[in-house]
Amino acid sequence: MAENIQTEPELLNLRMNEEFDWSDDKNVVRDAIWNHIMEANNRDTIKTEEAMKPFLDKTDAQVRDYVEQNLKK
Repeated sequence: MAENIQTEPELLNLRMNEEFDWSDDKNVVRDAIWNHIMEANNRDTIKTEEAMKPFLDKTDAQVRDYVEQNLKK
């Protein structure tokens, strides 16, 4: 019986500037989201870690939507 193994969204590991034509950020998407959340919560690492956990269960499309809505300037 095949196991249903959940994996994190591939988009998290791709470079911002390669996935989003409006971005010149060379960080991977995961780091860009981390930095955004860190700034939003007064650089609290514990809160940021908790806020990042749901991204591991999102789809690539959901992560893309978040980035478009929150990181696009």
